[in-house]
Amino acid sequence: MLKRHTLFIITALLMGFLACTEEDLISRRYPCRFYFYQEPHPTSLIFAAYRSPGAYVYVYSQIDNTGRRHVYVQSNDGKTPLEDNVISTDLELKAPYVLGANNEMGLIVGCTNFNGPAAYDRTCPNCATRQPLSWATNRQQVRCNKCLRTYSLDTGGIVEGDDGDALLRYNISFDGSRLYVGN
Repeated sequence: MLKRHTLFIITALLMGFLACTEEDLISRRYPCRFYFYQEPHPTSLIFAAYRSPGAYVYVYSQIDNTGRRHVYVQSNDGKTPLEDNVISTDLELKAPYVLGANNEMGLIVGCTNFNGPAAYDRTCPNCATRQPLSWATNRQQVRCNKCLRTYSLDTGGIVEGDDGDALLRYNISFDGSRLYVGN
């Protein structure tokens, strides 16, 4: 009887797990709509991170005092200087720039070692501070300096610190000419 009950529980858990789709993992807590076009920025670190397992970048957007939008990109390699992409083409100027919880903190875009491209909000889902997540010592992880949780960029899960929510994950795709992140 105990074996049958255990088998039933394992089967139910497995079916529940298999019923979860990638769409179920996408956060809807904050709106996110970001397009980045390759033609005006063919050498951007964003495209390299999208394709390279273990590579991640911070992506955030700001408007300067002249009214021009910039998309900044910072690599997790600890060596590459901050990339400044001025948004200037008509196509880019029409695109939405809603980068999750806070545009100034932005997104984390990259490629996991096992599951391909991934995009996360750069806001800690457990504190929602105005302070962005920062690279941990292991640069395939990020850390919240307020709650001291460390998150894996391979899974989005907490690898150090108190229990809580995983990183806020967004859809990501690249059609050969534009990268899209959103929910």
